[in-house]
Amino acid sequence: MKYEIVNDKKELNSKDEANSLIEAPRWTLAEIALSESTREQIKEMIAYVKNREKLLYEWQFNRFLKTGNGLSINFFGPPGTGKSITAEAIAAQLKTNIIKINYGELESELVGGTSKNLSAVFKQAEETKSVLFFDEADAVLSKRISNLSQAADHGVNSAKSTLLTLMDKFNGVIIFATNLFENYDDAFLRRIIFNIEFPIPDKAMRTQLWEFHLSKNIPREIGYEKAADISDGLCGGDIRNITIKLGLTLLVGKAKQIDEPLMKEEIEKYKAVKQRHKKFNLKEASVTEETPSSNSQDAEI
Repeated sequence: MKYEIVNDKKELNSKDEANSLIEAPRWTLAEIALSESTREQIKEMIAYVKNREKLLYEWQFNRFLKTGNGLSINFFGPPGTGKSITAEAIAAQLKTNIIKINYGELESELVGGTSKNLSAVFKQAEETKSVLFFDEADAVLSKRISNLSQAADHGVNSAKSTLLTLMDKFNGVIIFATNLFENYDDAFLRRIIFNIEFPIPDKAMRTQLWEFHLSKNIPREIGYEKAADISDGLCGGDIRNITIKLGLTLLVGKAKQIDEPLMKEEIEKYKAVKQRHKKFNLKEASVTEETPSSNSQDAEI
């Protein structure tokens, strides 16, 4: 992303960013493996957007939607379950573009800079009728700091208050995605109409994922259902990475085709790495708890 540099601090230049933030969606709902519950809620959400005039005026929802009549949605679930690509697919279904934001990209050390950046992004989404997508949304929707000890704390709370106001006035579609749903502030939850869970894929979903990722042109003797059986607990992102590794194994001549033993071997290797990463993160968290920061509010931020 481009930033205007002022005294070595960053602030979003909304003019320069106007074209670079907007993306054309690359995914469709038909390509994504979703649970039946998740898919049904997405259908309801799309129906809300497409029938907004009927809801607001014929059915008089406008009696209590006095400011913006936009739609705020929250996707929550483990990493790799398809939250980001589903946001793109929704934009495709609505025949519009998408603006994808990570809150860290909008943070500014300038006083009030983050709030200005948020306002610029919402304005851009409104003007272009783009779906606005916040990834890792717990960074911005988390609970506000109650014991303010320094200027940075005031800045964090100010940005959250700005976001609440922008959500109230927004007339478009905004989607938040998180792996840490429990960290959300109640004030944000009250403004979100749909909270849609993205669970770990079941066997039917894993079968669909293998069918999508493992082309019929790839030399193999293992069926999609069998692949689903031995990949219990894996998400779409996991299956994507394992598929690429299997393809590379064939390319370098380590195997002539993908069979059950080869797939089991790669899945076990992948799971071992994930487990090692999880243990490392737990160890790091334990060290952090034992050595608190000099500023007791850091953990809250």
